[in-house]
Amino acid sequence: MLDCCAVDPPSRAGGGWLRAGAALLLTLLGAGAAATAVGASRYPGGTWSDPRSAGHSLLGNFLCDLARDIAVNGQPNPGAAWGRGAEWTFVLALCLFWWLAPALAENRRWRASIPLLGTLSTLGLLLVPVTAGLAHTAALLAGAGPGLVAGGLVVRGLRARPWLRLLGTAALLLAVLELGLYLWFRDVAPSVTVPAMQRLLLLAAVGWMGACAGVLLRGHPAGAAGDSPMGSPRAT
Repeated sequence: MLDCCAVDPPSRAGGGWLRAGAALLLTLLGAGAAATAVGASRYPGGTWSDPRSAGHSLLGNFLCDLARDIAVNGQPNPGAAWGRGAEWTFVLALCLFWWLAPALAENRRWRASIPLLGTLSTLGLLLVPVTAGLAHTAALLAGAGPGLVAGGLVVRGLRARPWLRLLGTAALLLAVLELGLYLWFRDVAPSVTVPAMQRLLLLAAVGWMGACAGVLLRGHPAGAAGDSPMGSPRAT
């Protein structure tokens, strides 16, 4: 009798690595959120739509604003190191996610491509907190391109996990929309919609990665539920 609930992960070593990676991913996401909060609390003020505003604006400031040594209002930013640390922590979390996500994807054909594309994306995104102007846009595009492709492959492989697929689809759609808005307003003062969209994207991405990590922590990779062929001793 077929009993999917009784199927073991492909190996104890593999399952242990996935759980350890998932725990580390959750730790990085939490550390990134904490560093963001500290950086925001120390940000002196200024948004691109209102440079004279005081303090940090949840919907008006970009995450990159927290990493600037000089705030948008022209004052020194004592929380810049925390802002850069937050961005790099989230990027490292994303990189780790690309290496863990294939365990949840059912389509074996594209599993090897996901971490490779994700790593290329990481190399671009690592430069985002320390660049400005055209170089900043180039780093963002270098990270966004392969990252969106990798995300699409992950979502495609989550057919058996509709709620994870829904979260991933929402994150990808927000990423495309936010990138488009950023490029549209790149040479002018951006509407408050652009940084607000970035915050929604960050929440969606963190929620998706955290949910996937939770599934892996419970020991339910794709190989544990759907990769054993019919007739295999593991599936009877």
